[in-house]
Amino acid sequence: MRPGPSGADNRNLLLAMVLAMGILFGYDALVLKPMRDAQRREIALRQEQAAKAAPGQTDPGETARPSGPLAPVPRETLMAASARIPLNSANLDGSISLIGARLDDVALRAYRTQLAPESPEVTLLSPRGAAFAADAFFGWEEREIIESLAGASTPWQALDAGPLTPKTPIRLVTEARGALRIIRTISMDEDFLFTIADRVENLGNGPRYVRPFAVTRRQGLPESYKLNGIVHQGMTGVFGAKPVLHETKFEAAKKHAKEKARGARQAESRIIELDGKGGWMGLTDHYWLTALIPDQNETLTAYYDSNPDGGRDDFRATYRGSFREIAPGEAILYSQRLFVGAKRAEVLKRYETDLAIPQFDKAIDWGNFWFFTRPVYSLIHWFFKLFGNFGLAIMAVTVVVKLCLFPLVNHTYKAMGKMRLLAPKMKEIQERFASDKARQQQETIALYQREKINPMAGCLPMLVPIPIFFALYKVLTVTIELRHQPFFGWIKDLSAPDPTSWVNLFGLLPFTAPTHLPLIGVVFALGVWPLLYGLTQWGTMALNPPPPDPIQARIFQLMPILFTFMFAGLAAGLVIYWTWSNLLTMIQQYIIMRRQGVETELDKFIAKRLKRAGAPA
Repeated sequence: MRPGPSGADNRNLLLAMVLAMGILFGYDALVLKPMRDAQRREIALRQEQAAKAAPGQTDPGETARPSGPLAPVPRETLMAASARIPLNSANLDGSISLIGARLDDVALRAYRTQLAPESPEVTLLSPRGAAFAADAFFGWEEREIIESLAGASTPWQALDAGPLTPKTPIRLVTEARGALRIIRTISMDEDFLFTIADRVENLGNGPRYVRPFAVTRRQGLPESYKLNGIVHQGMTGVFGAKPVLHETKFEAAKKHAKEKARGARQAESRIIELDGKGGWMGLTDHYWLTALIPDQNETLTAYYDSNPDGGRDDFRATYRGSFREIAPGEAILYSQRLFVGAKRAEVLKRYETDLAIPQFDKAIDWGNFWFFTRPVYSLIHWFFKLFGNFGLAIMAVTVVVKLCLFPLVNHTYKAMGKMRLLAPKMKEIQERFASDKARQQQETIALYQREKINPMAGCLPMLVPIPIFFALYKVLTVTIELRHQPFFGWIKDLSAPDPTSWVNLFGLLPFTAPTHLPLIGVVFALGVWPLLYGLTQWGTMALNPPPPDPIQARIFQLMPILFTFMFAGLAAGLVIYWTWSNLLTMIQQYIIMRRQGVETELDKFIAKRLKRAGAPA
């Protein structure tokens, strides 16, 4: 008679899952939620104070927004509507409009929209009114009337013909209202940073009081936007009296704009508005960032906002600096920066260190487990430099993580093996005292004591790998290094799903599988790597005995199939990682179980198949 499976194993697994969820939700409820509540109270108080101090205050340098929907204007038409100065570097190209001195035409040389090298460059900034418009501009306001002296529509004259390059800055000039002159020098480095240095001259007879401001804004969602719960996309920045990370997702900002449109929220209300010194604030999507970086000694008010604008939502991150006096015949200087580019961790960290920008690398969504996520990223990056292949780097890091966790996992599997060896005795107790649950529990505890087994020993160590593997999953999802990186064979882009499909016999037939179809498209998306994942997932579960309950056993049998379909649409790099991790787990668990003298379900499966193969006809 085959020994019955141990109910303690199922309880241990369930307890491990409950404890893991308890830790995650407990941390959120006891630590993160009070922080968010305190932050919201502070924001509400400051917004109320700001509304009382300056009722009806509008966005800096802005004209009225259209009330009705407007169709996007062709980008080329808008580009031709104003004089421009070209910009050019190893990483960026584009132009600057002399209307508003707006940076509204910036593309990335090293990144393409598609895998094909002839596909268009990734465009980050486009003129206002175009499809997927986004821009940034910088200006000045006067104290007496809180009106723009230089804003989004201010005409500028070029003192230099350009182009703007890392070696050749450009100078612009504009005459502001009432004998004020602003001379602006724009420079750029070899990566993604612009420096905007203004000299404001008072040519009049009396003192003037002015303050700087800066705006980065976007009309509608980014072209590459896909709703992804694990990657933050929207407003992001570090600012306030106690500089901490402030994030607002595009979806929440869209709701804010919708409430304004139907009158449920005042037009002057902000998503967030805080006073502080220095910091940074901007708009981000999966891989790209546009961020304002004021002088780090500047006392300022920063805010996020969204408004209905011509049928599209207007998202923006903005700051206003402090007023300063300009005596007659005198001038003031002010310098600030703008980041427009890819969220490459080493570049962000270098800017953070060299320019003293607080927590600038948090533009990458490292998550709550950042203390695991960042070291895992550094390790993957090191292996990538060593092997020159990101897929091999993923596999190498998985091996390192497995080795680091080996003592804990080894202890877990040993404890599980001992529990399985007690399965016959456990079943005997259950049958003898089936009608007396209290006695059954007493006898079970006595059995544990006689055999010197702690039933929790196989449960608690299972919690440790959870945040580590989540950190690895997070790194592979949020960092740009995976984008358009090839592996081997048919995997040309680790950030895209496996392109093969069983429908066209994995590429042998000359047609493309209809994976784009709603609902049923995921069935056609089953490629080679998702199927390999499903096979290894089944093998991992086959090492364990099925639950005693027939319904639970059927659910366990269906789980590998369900997960296979779920993984079919994920990035190939993630599927390769999970497949390789499953394979290593299978090998490790099988060896440990066999050393414990435990016959696994996989052994039984193989023996049954060999017996059938050797049976006489």
